[in-house]
Amino acid sequence: MRSVLPSLTGLLRRRATTAVVGQAMMALAGLALQVAAARLLGAGGLAVFSLVYGALVLVTAVASGMVGDSLTVLDRHDRSVRAGLHVWTALVSAAAGLAGALAALASDLVPVWAGLLLAPACAAFVVEDTLRRLLMATGRYTALPVVDGTSLVGALAVLGLTGLTTEITLSTFVVALLVGQVSAAVVAWWLVPTAERPAGPWRRPGLRTVADFGVWRAAAQTVRPGSLTLLRLLLVGTVGAVAYGPLEAARVYTAPMLTLVAGIASFLLPHFVGLRDRPLFLSLRVADRASLGLVVGIGALGVAALAALPWLGPALTGGGYEVPVVAVVGWTVYAACAALLLPYASLASVHGRQRRVLVLRAVELLSLVGVAALVVLAPHAVAWAPFVLAAGPALTALAVRRSVVVPLVRAGALGPAREGVPA
Repeated sequence: MRSVLPSLTGLLRRRATTAVVGQAMMALAGLALQVAAARLLGAGGLAVFSLVYGALVLVTAVASGMVGDSLTVLDRHDRSVRAGLHVWTALVSAAAGLAGALAALASDLVPVWAGLLLAPACAAFVVEDTLRRLLMATGRYTALPVVDGTSLVGALAVLGLTGLTTEITLSTFVVALLVGQVSAAVVAWWLVPTAERPAGPWRRPGLRTVADFGVWRAAAQTVRPGSLTLLRLLLVGTVGAVAYGPLEAARVYTAPMLTLVAGIASFLLPHFVGLRDRPLFLSLRVADRASLGLVVGIGALGVAALAALPWLGPALTGGGYEVPVVAVVGWTVYAACAALLLPYASLASVHGRQRRVLVLRAVELLSLVGVAALVVLAPHAVAWAPFVLAAGPALTALAVRRSVVVPLVRAGALGPAREGVPA
């Protein structure tokens, strides 16, 4: 067994590195758009754009859990499961497009034509994310930077060409999102192995088989982006978009830290699937080391971010407003706490405990109550909100490890069990 652990650790390093690189390119595309919004739309415009982009991320998280996690854990080569994955992708993308268009039109944040364009943009986000997850499930991590680079180039091309002829507005960013995601989806389709492309079957879909696992993962995947979306709505509604803008700028500034977390998380789920036939204590060691390594890495990034803030802060905002130091520290702490949770949540879900993980992750949403109390009692201290929000994932990580993962190890479970994952 001693000889197995080093080999697995080496595998983790190699594949996790490519996963992080792929996730970093995806985050770079989103980060570039948010930096552009921070510079071109001002603090208030950045806050509004972040609401729109955050909603897109939330919808994508639903699809990633419902379809992406299911195609990774379930037998996607089974005809019934494969058809179910196809139908669920179509349903989620259509629902996302309709919801996005209705929300945009109802809020009156963009003109009618831009609101209607948000429908295909939302659908494109779902389809592109599903194809990315298919690339990961087939081990093609090195293809991810190509896909996400295409998204970045397409979006920036729209902003650049528009800036040459007219003023860039929030509507311009909607068009940029649409062009970037459609381009990336086309490239992802081309890079997916021919046998894995979602071309069929569609008849007799195993909708319930996919839903039994995917619904719980989808719900769990929405907790973090949902918390951030609710945070934005809460703070914009109470202190205003202009006051919230600097806090959002600090989140954008520290985005590489959550990119590191997401990159490792995107790798860990299929990696733990590959370890299902091995003793669970080995997977727990991998999860412990991943959590510790992520926290150390995020801490190092946080120190570097603080050191560079006097120079990079004005570059991010264009000098129009400051990036609060306390908010940068707060988002660093939040990223570290999120890192503690994700390896244990992935391990527990692979072994059929996704429902229990979801119940425990509800604690994350309770931290929003603390944020609301902070805003009511001390509205001038809004920059401290990330510290309060970080308590949720920190407590959840401890709970998942202690009450879900450790009992699994003690019971000596060797395979997936009882909550929607076939043996």
